[in-house]
Amino acid sequence: MSEPIVLSTEQPPTPYRPRVWLAGVGIYIFLASIGISIGGEFESFTAASFNMLPFAILAILAYFAGTSFNWAWIATGLWLMIVIAITALLTFGFGAVSIIGIPLGDIDPANPPALTQSALLSILMLILGIFGAIGIGFLTLLLPVRRGLARFIPIEPASFVHTIALAAIVSITLMLFVPLLITGEPPLLALVRSLGSEELNNPPNPDAELRSQVYGLIWTIPAALLAVGFGIRRNLSATLSRLGLVMPTSEQFWNGIGLGFVLVIAMLFLLSPLQEWIWQSFGWPTTDDDAFLELISFAISPIGAVIIGVTAGLGEELAIRGVLQPRLGLVLSNLFFVSLHAFQYHWDGLFVVFAIGMICGLIRKYTNTTTAALVHGTYNFVLMMMVALAEKL
Repeated sequence: MSEPIVLSTEQPPTPYRPRVWLAGVGIYIFLASIGISIGGEFESFTAASFNMLPFAILAILAYFAGTSFNWAWIATGLWLMIVIAITALLTFGFGAVSIIGIPLGDIDPANPPALTQSALLSILMLILGIFGAIGIGFLTLLLPVRRGLARFIPIEPASFVHTIALAAIVSITLMLFVPLLITGEPPLLALVRSLGSEELNNPPNPDAELRSQVYGLIWTIPAALLAVGFGIRRNLSATLSRLGLVMPTSEQFWNGIGLGFVLVIAMLFLLSPLQEWIWQSFGWPTTDDDAFLELISFAISPIGAVIIGVTAGLGEELAIRGVLQPRLGLVLSNLFFVSLHAFQYHWDGLFVVFAIGMICGLIRKYTNTTTAALVHGTYNFVLMMMVALAEKL
């Protein structure tokens, strides 16, 4: 007989406190309601939470389902499908823009654009690619598949939390690569070439864009805490330890800054020349630098370099190397990190992103997330400052 699939029901070392959780949910709903009501900057602040909210809810439900909250098993499954569906719709929308050349919202239903046979075939391939990515991701819901993967990544095959995380990350990672695979160009850069950055950010407001980066980081921090079970399975000390967040010593601080500069030098004189040689040798297409610079034009300034360094350095390292890497391993978590850049880079840029991510992942593995964030933040800051200085000349 086949072995039954049983997911573990881990008992949390930290008791669940319903009053604290209900108070937190109430405060968030209150803030979101106020933001929507009064609009303006407060609305922008609360809206920035929506990027992290679906994943935070998914993690919370999965932890509930891993204890005595059996109702959350069904709720987690339903919410997982909602998260995957939202990602699929966004992926299709951006992919369709690359194919059609017109944002879907600008298409007149009464007079739709005539699509060539090639465009229709590309849209069909896009849809099939998205469903294929979801199908592969959902294969990880099978216990034998997780047992096989457990030989390569540090998951517990019987853990419900790990099961949900694995299915979500594999599905989303593969989906985000689909538009680039099908259309042959990053969707955001195609949109910039079609509309221009001014139209894309209508009205253009660099300061608002930079503030949205800060707001996103502010919401990423509590979302990361919740994603590893703060208040359900772990107290604050255990949560910070799980995330790899520490107060850096003077040596760790300067080592992180120094390694960031070393990483920039390695990218400029080793990784980038190697990537250019490989791509030129095979004649492969490369990232449109002009479109990319137009896309990030809001951050090309000294203050923009600081904000991008802090927000991307801390935010991405906290989410990828802090939350995911200890459970999904170095390579899979880094592939997810790379997929988050697949809408703005061609394969040449993603090659560099993968290499940088692997280095940050190794730093996280042998030190901590704080040091990795210092390295990543310094790297981003120096590169953005170089771009800003080049624009001045």
